[in-house]
Amino acid sequence: MTRAAIRAQGRRAGLMALAGPILAGAVVVLAGWFAADAWPPSQAITLVNWLAQVFVIATGVCAAVALTGDPLIELHESTPTGFRRVQFLRAALVALSGLSGATLMFFPLHALRVWPRDEGWTSVASPAGAVVIMIVVALVAAAFAGTASTTTIAVVAAWMFLAMLWDPYVLPLPQQRGIPLLVSAGLLVAVWQRLANAERNIAKVVAA
Repeated sequence: MTRAAIRAQGRRAGLMALAGPILAGAVVVLAGWFAADAWPPSQAITLVNWLAQVFVIATGVCAAVALTGDPLIELHESTPTGFRRVQFLRAALVALSGLSGATLMFFPLHALRVWPRDEGWTSVASPAGAVVIMIVVALVAAAFAGTASTTTIAVVAAWMFLAMLWDPYVLPLPQQRGIPLLVSAGLLVAVWQRLANAERNIAKVVAA
């Protein structure tokens, strides 16, 4: 991948899709900072806990936007790059933004002692891992369904599973993030194989 290709896909993905996670992380930091200054620690931690979930879903939606609705699949498939690499490149760009946003969000709130279930600097793996999981879900849904609506629904469903059914009950961080990330790695292999089928990629757009 050349720098020109990275810049081109960054433009195609859209500024908001790429900058959204960083902006969301900055908003959470500001809100947590004000809460830490004005509220008791327990209330500030509760607010940060919910706002961190908003950051995660925002990153997932940005990934869904970046990975769907591309009318240039036939053009991509006619080049040596191919649509598969284009999709993975866009996912990587959103992941970079999401991981930057997670880092920006975590460390100031960790320093303010308002990060929920803080176990030290390793707790950054919680938002960072969630970012990766959301982007993988978006990549899978975009590869197999292709539509923005279906991909967004899949992202929201995965977010609800993590926020409501997984994270509150699987507390040890290695298991909390390690197990979903292992599943995500397997899904990435399936997506890589699925997107290798150029005819199916183009047929999906024609059918839509």
